[in-house]
Amino acid sequence: MTAVAIVPAGGLGARFGADRPKQFLELAGCPIIIHTLRRLAACPDVSHIVVALPPTARPVFDALLETFPVEKPITAVAGGAERQESVRLALAAVPDAASVVVVHDAVRPFATTELITATIAAARADRAAVVGHPATDTIKLVQDGLAYETPPRSTLYAVQTPQAFETGLLRDAHARAAAEQVTATDDAMLVERLGVPVRIVPGPRWNLKITHPDDLPLADFLWQRLAREPT
Repeated sequence: MTAVAIVPAGGLGARFGADRPKQFLELAGCPIIIHTLRRLAACPDVSHIVVALPPTARPVFDALLETFPVEKPITAVAGGAERQESVRLALAAVPDAASVVVVHDAVRPFATTELITATIAAARADRAAVVGHPATDTIKLVQDGLAYETPPRSTLYAVQTPQAFETGLLRDAHARAAAEQVTATDDAMLVERLGVPVRIVPGPRWNLKITHPDDLPLADFLWQRLAREPT
């Protein structure tokens, strides 16, 4: 009943404005992607990690692993132009023996072992699980700059990663999406299209995804206050 983690890291981060993909920027003296990989590697349920990289980034990534070792086997594959394609390509490298696949953002370095373990356990019980927390802001549906509907906030959750799924279920979801040319913002949406409900695993608000330049100083603050490298 092993779990394999997929880390889609194929983006070039052009919108971030840095001189390299944001997953290779440093946080507390270590590349963000290494922090993320070490978090996954620290989870006893994760036996292997597959990383989808920009096609030209393999030498850089291999050099990083020499300097910053990760204590689990890692397979690197070429990623796609979009996150969804990177996950689909990484799925091809997941062994058939893996019962669960965990998908986790390369630039979300604060997920704890307990959170990853809980998400895997929920996927084993319910086939599909995502980390999330209730929305605190009022959410508006907007078109052409005009709000036209306000969904009840009690029904809305902000969803993060890790997200975990039965391996066959996630493969079926990606195969159908590719055949129907459907693009989704996360893997759970693709699974939902198969009619499979997705369990919400309560997660902390500080499970930050480093998306914008302003997120780096916030991540540094959180690292000093909340997080340390797992041992």
